[in-house]
Amino acid sequence: MAHDILTLPWWLIGALLVIVLPALVLLVQWGIRRRWPFLAEGEHNEVVGFIIAVVGVIYAVLLGFVVIITWEDYSDAEVIVGQEASALRSIHRESVAFPPETQERLHDLVRQYASEIIDEEWPAMADGEPGDPRVADVLDQMASVIASIPVTTPAQQEFVGAEAERLSQLVGFRSQRLDYVDRGIPGVLWTALIVGGVVTIGFALLFGLERAVLHSLMVGSLAALIGVLLFVAVVINYPFAGDVAVQPEPFERVVSDFTG
Repeated sequence: MAHDILTLPWWLIGALLVIVLPALVLLVQWGIRRRWPFLAEGEHNEVVGFIIAVVGVIYAVLLGFVVIITWEDYSDAEVIVGQEASALRSIHRESVAFPPETQERLHDLVRQYASEIIDEEWPAMADGEPGDPRVADVLDQMASVIASIPVTTPAQQEFVGAEAERLSQLVGFRSQRLDYVDRGIPGVLWTALIVGGVVTIGFALLFGLERAVLHSLMVGSLAALIGVLLFVAVVINYPFAGDVAVQPEPFERVVSDFTG
């Protein structure tokens, strides 16, 4: 469901949360003031003001926590992508110590790995899938090539061991990257955000002000602010899905630098 929402353009999600949501809230406010005009007298403001202060603080903490967590996941995923591409570069460059045929084979596999990531695995991650088996097959081929390198001296053994370690790091970074494919905000937190938003805005609607324009400005601004923060949480909920997503640029540079 969450991945389906991210198939919408980011500007449409933003419009729904930042424009349509406040508009609906203002429509509800107009209906409340018309149905119960005595609320504008504000005799209940002292009680409502105390409750909305408590509810507002609790909701602000929850909403801020969710936004921070989603941003940290997005940033961490971006860092891991860079580390994975860096490990791939190291495998390519450090293969100079090996026989020419081994170098050529590893170079081909490095380019193939980066291309498979860009063309196959990235679209799969955007759809919420755990990865592409062809990428895992390239890693198996790399391991097979490194394991078959002839070793006759301690120096050669050291180079082979270092290359195997770099391959292990590459596998680890890919595994960490795939962990972020479905690492979104849990459903229970989304429920808390929605219920908390409804309660917070609801108490703001009950606040009594004689001037309808001023009341509308206050309630509309509150709804718009909540909508903006929810928009941020939604669009970066899954780091590899949607218009605002981590891009495979480090792998594109690998293909560009090592082709030709």
